[in-house]
Amino acid sequence: MAGNRFGPLDPFCFLAVVPLVIVAVVLVISDLAVFALVPVALAGLILLGDSWANRRPS
Repeated sequence: MAGNRFGPLDPFCFLAVVPLVIVAVVLVISDLAVFALVPVALAGLILLGDSWANRRPS
């Protein structure tokens, strides 16, 4: 039962995640690491939401 909470990731979700991570890296390089937390959090939420949406039925 606990194994059905998350499923495989859809490869197309990386079309949204990769640019967010790139923006976060640019912000860290620009010494704005505090603002980099926002795109990283959004990327994590996209990955979690996609994995949750693709879970297998119990």
